[in-house]
Amino acid sequence: MESAIRYHPSPDQLALASTIEESLAPLLPISRLHSSSTEDVRTWASLDEIGIFGVTASEEAGGSGLGAVEEALIAMALGRQLAAPSVLATLGAAHAAPVDGAPALKGRRIAAGLQRGDRTVVVEDRAAEFVLVRAPASAGIYATGSVATGSAASRPLDRRLWLAELNECDLLGEPLARFDDSRLLRLRLIDAAALAGIAAAALDMGVSYAGTREQFGRPIGSFQAVKHHCANMAISASCARDQVSFVAVAVDDRRGDAALQVECALWVAGSAALENAGKNIQIHGGIGFSDEADPHLLLKRAQLLITLAGGLEAANRRIAEASSWQ
Repeated sequence: MESAIRYHPSPDQLALASTIEESLAPLLPISRLHSSSTEDVRTWASLDEIGIFGVTASEEAGGSGLGAVEEALIAMALGRQLAAPSVLATLGAAHAAPVDGAPALKGRRIAAGLQRGDRTVVVEDRAAEFVLVRAPASAGIYATGSVATGSAASRPLDRRLWLAELNECDLLGEPLARFDDSRLLRLRLIDAAALAGIAAAALDMGVSYAGTREQFGRPIGSFQAVKHHCANMAISASCARDQVSFVAVAVDDRRGDAALQVECALWVAGSAALENAGKNIQIHGGIGFSDEADPHLLLKRAQLLITLAGGLEAANRRIAEASSWQ
């Protein structure tokens, strides 16, 4: 008899993710991003201590031996707190296949980067030893040298607009580890999960502000236009969460349509993150655009993660291609 198809994480998986999410909230307050776009050494050590970076590694290798569902739920919680791209890159690096003679990556801090043609852009993380560089159809892990540390060998591109310090560098030689199609799938699932977390964070922030900000003697959340924004944000965040959870189960169950569903999840979650971040800014009004407030942080981080993932247009093309094969 064939086993029943699962569509959702189990209660135990949800309980584990909830416990980790409770630990992340005080560890990664969104307000920290006003002073630094990367995680400091103490925060990184705490993330490692609670098992974030070893969630999918085998128990023999010192990890937790968990699957795609737990990893996606944890990445969603990291997205809620706007974890730095290097956190997500280090989480995803566990899926890389090292080349012969390459140094061990376990316990190493890994920056995030993007390659387009002969241009490589790296999100600066001065403590990183390696960098995970994404290309349109591949990914690899390279030694940073001075690329992610912001030295003279790299050329600064931006220090403000992306909620990150971006450097351009030359090609980095041969990779120390590579990602085949199945391993790339896990990277894109992490992308989708983190974006779903941003969509949820924007919803929470917008609803909270709408309930406390008063105009004409009553909370602005009582006005119909703001209610509609909050309702639409809730729908978007729910769709993103459910699609990511669904595809994580599909990946663990090795379903034939898992690749298609991952691209769908990335498109749904990325769209939800952008839309909710924009509506959150609108609900906040003029203060939503100000540098000292938090709403703009969500939009900038969503834009950065989507760009590192290759963009929503690329996900849409992959969906069309995969659908034609079904």
